[in-house]
Parts: sequence; structure tokens; C-alpha cells
Amino acid sequence: MKRSKLLFHAAALVATALVPASAAVNGKLDEVLANMERAARSIRTIEADMRQEKRDMQIGGKEVYSGRIYFLHDRKCDKVRINYDNPQGQVVAVICDQIILYQPRINQEIITTRQAQASKNQEFSFIATPYKSVPELKSQYNIVYLGDEPVGSNSTAKLELTPRAKSSVQKLTLWVDQSSWLPIRYQVVEKNNNVTSFALANIKMNGNLSGSAFKVSVAAGTKVVRQ
Repeated sequence: MKRSKLLFHAAALVATALVPASAAVNGKLDEVLANMERAARSIRTIEADMRQEKRDMQIGGKEVYSGRIYFLHDRKCDKVRINYDNPQGQVVAVICDQIILYQPRINQEIITTRQAQASKNQEFSFIATPYKSVPELKSQYNIVYLGDEPVGSNSTAKLELTPRAKSSVQKLTLWVDQSSWLPIRYQVVEKNNNVTSFALANIKMNGNLSGSAFKVSVAAGTKVVRQ
């Protein structure tokens, strides 16, 4: 299940990028949040290359995943899909409330929901409610602006979010690109000090994506596990 949790994290990344609501600009932190929500209102689709890495501080070593992530915002609900090239052929899809993890290598499909994952893991709360208002975000997290920091050729604003309630997570860190106002890097530090990070590159916004592109087709005889 640890691998499944790591893969589900990736779907949270794009959801975290979108925070539409009203906010009074008050200092750099509120300026960044306000710019993020303004940008979110204009976004219909996002496509990006994604690299996902988890470091286990207890046993050492790391797990690395990579692929292409797709996001569609429509009137009915939001959809996210990740096509992995590492592991080859693996797919994670979020279609409205449903989350699907298809692992063709082991002939298995895990089906769960946003709410089920969020109730078990505070770090999945962004999956449960991808569109959060700034006041709601602040009610759930202590948010600190840590300064501007370059990520590759991008100038980013670095934000640290600490859960107010009991959580398996120590903190979340976002690096928000100050041209698109999307987080292009995302890091989760757990209570056991394990670190999961995500990075986006080659981002394309508002391209042509249809809802049918998010449907997951599985091979005959695939084992279905519901959680």
C-alpha cells in the first residue's frame, strides 16, 4: 500500500495548484495566494512532465517515478490522469470522486475515492477538496512565505504549510512559479521524516483535452481491489 500512497500523492499535486476564492492582498503571502487563485480561474487544462521521488530516511534509498500528468477542469468535476513511463504502463486517474490506480505489471486495478483517502491521510486532503478558498486553506494550515527561490530557470515563491490538526505530515512545501502562479515543485515531509517530492516541467495550459481521455482501459482478467 505504501507504493499506492506514493502514486496517489501525484494526483494531489495538480489539485493543490488551484485555489480559487476571494482574498485580501496583505503582504507577500496573501499576494502569492491571490495570484494563484486568479490564475486558477483561467485554467481549463494542464499538461506537464512529472518526476516523483520518495526518500525513506529509516532504511535509506529512494523510489523514483516519472510520467506525464493531465488535468481537466469542467463544469461537472475535475479530472486528473498520470501516464507513467516509470513504471512503464502504470496509470493513476482521478475522475470526479473516484481514484483509479492501474498496475498492468501485476494485473491489478485499485479503485478508491477522494474522501476515503483524505479521511485516512491528511496529506490527501487536497485530493478531497481540490478547490479551497484562501480562508479555508489558512484554517487548516499555518502558511509561511519563506522567500523567493530559483527552481531551474523559474523564479518561485516558496510557501511552507504546517497542518493545524493532527496529521501524519510534518509540513508541505510549495514552490510557486511567479510567471504562471502554479506550483512547479511540491514536497511532503512526514512525521517519520520520509520525504516525497514532485516536480513539473514542460507545462502546457489550456490545450485540447476531452473527458474521454481520462477513462482507464484495463486488460481482461485484471484483479480489481476496492478500498
